[in-house]
Amino acid sequence: MSLLNTWKALHKQHKEPLTILLVLVALGVVSHLVPHTAGISTVGAIGMMSALLLPRHLIAIPVLLTIVVFDLIHGTYQIAAMAFVYVAHLAAAWSLTPVLSPASKKLSLPTFGSAAVLSAVVFYAVSNATPIALGFYPNTLEGWMTCYMAGLPFLLKGILANVIFGGIGFSGVWLARKVANGDFAKLTSS
Repeated sequence: MSLLNTWKALHKQHKEPLTILLVLVALGVVSHLVPHTAGISTVGAIGMMSALLLPRHLIAIPVLLTIVVFDLIHGTYQIAAMAFVYVAHLAAAWSLTPVLSPASKKLSLPTFGSAAVLSAVVFYAVSNATPIALGFYPNTLEGWMTCYMAGLPFLLKGILANVIFGGIGFSGVWLARKVANGDFAKLTSS
């Protein structure tokens, strides 16, 4: 069976998740390629949207492709550091499954806020082990504390990025659901 036939068969069976997957990959890649300040990126928001809209087994794909394409275009760096960053992004997205899921019919501000903070905290916790693993900080309690204290500004930037970009994404989902349910027409005609 050719790759095209496989794609057609998958698309016929799972049209909506595959369409969402492709849209999230495209959004992730394009948005992450836009120049941004360190710590203010769209990857966390793509993870949030993936956890909300995709089945668990597909959550990693938009996140992974977003960072892989970026690294292929802008250049790679130390492999151990890349591994920590990749694992941190994937862990952040997967950590959201108890908070967000494709079964969620109602998006609320507390759910969104919890997801934005949880995603940033998990990324921070995993990715900040990188400088210790690479020997930039001693593997002691003092070294760990110093490393994680130095990373606090990036945690705050991560939360901010998730709130901004996730807010845009969640607003888009909310609006799309309103339009699909015909609620948007009722709102605008009143």
